[in-house]
Amino acid sequence: MTGAVGQKRVPTAYLKECQIPVAPPDQQKHIISEIDKQFSRLDEAVASLKHAQANLKRYKAAVLKAAVEGKLVVDGHDVTGRKWVSKPIDMAIASMEQGWSPQCENEPSRRPDIWGVIKTTAVQSLCYLEFENKRLPPKFKPRTNLELASGDLLVTRAGPRVRVGVTCLVKATRPRLILCDKVYRLRIKPDIANPAFLELVLNAPHIVDELDRLKTGISDSGVNLTQKRFRELMIPLPSLEEQQQIVAEVERHLSVVVAMGKEVTASLQRAERLRSSMLASAFHGKLVAD
Repeated sequence: MTGAVGQKRVPTAYLKECQIPVAPPDQQKHIISEIDKQFSRLDEAVASLKHAQANLKRYKAAVLKAAVEGKLVVDGHDVTGRKWVSKPIDMAIASMEQGWSPQCENEPSRRPDIWGVIKTTAVQSLCYLEFENKRLPPKFKPRTNLELASGDLLVTRAGPRVRVGVTCLVKATRPRLILCDKVYRLRIKPDIANPAFLELVLNAPHIVDELDRLKTGISDSGVNLTQKRFRELMIPLPSLEEQQQIVAEVERHLSVVVAMGKEVTASLQRAERLRSSMLASAFHGKLVAD
C-alpha cells in the first residue's frame, strides 16, 4: 500500500500485475465447497466457545452479587446478610486523592528504576496492569507521595462512561509508578474494611449500576465521578471477619472462572489461526477433503 497513515491505498497497477494461483474450474468448485464445509464446522465451534465465554461472565457477576448481598455460601453455611447495615463508603475511607498527569513519553517505563505514570487502562475490573504506564521524562521531578503501593484501591474518575468507576485493588506492584490524574487512590481504614472486600463490592453488578447513576456529564464520551458523590455511595459493611471469609470464598470461585476463561480465549485464538491455515492450505492445493 502507498500513501500517508490513515490514507493508505492499493495502486491499480499492482492489482493488475498481482499473481494469484488459479486452479481449474472444477477444482475451484471443490475448494469452495470444502472451505464452506470446514468453515461451517469452525463457526459452530466458535459460537459454542463464545457462549461459554458469556456464561463465565454471567457466573462471575452472579458470584459478586451474591457476595455483596450476603448470599454466598461460606464454609457450607449461608451468609444471609440480614444483619448487614449499608453505610456511606466514606466511613471506610482514610484518604482519597487523584494523581498527576504530566506530559509523558509515548512509551512505557519497562524498568523498576525508571519512573512512570500509570494510564487509566492500568485499572481494569478486578485487575491491575502495571505495564499500562508512560515513562516520566527526566525533566520532571517524581511526585513520590503519589507512588502506588500494595493495598491501594484504584477507581477511574474521568473518561468515557464505560471506563469511569472501574475499580481494582493493587495487590502487588513494581516500584516507581505514579498515580495519574484521572484515577482516584483510596486508602482504607483497616478497622472498618478490608480493601479486597471493597474491591468486590465496587465490582458487584448492582453497585456498578449505582456508580453509573452517580456520574456527571453531558455526553457518554466524557463523564466524571466526583469525590463528593463517590463518598456518598451506600455499601454493605459486614464485620471484618465476614469480609475476610467472603473474600476467600470469592477468590476460590473466581480462580476457576479465570482458569476456564483463559482456556476459552486460547481456544478462540487457535480457531482463528486454524481459519487462516485452512485458507493457506486451500490456495496451495493442499486442502484435504473428507
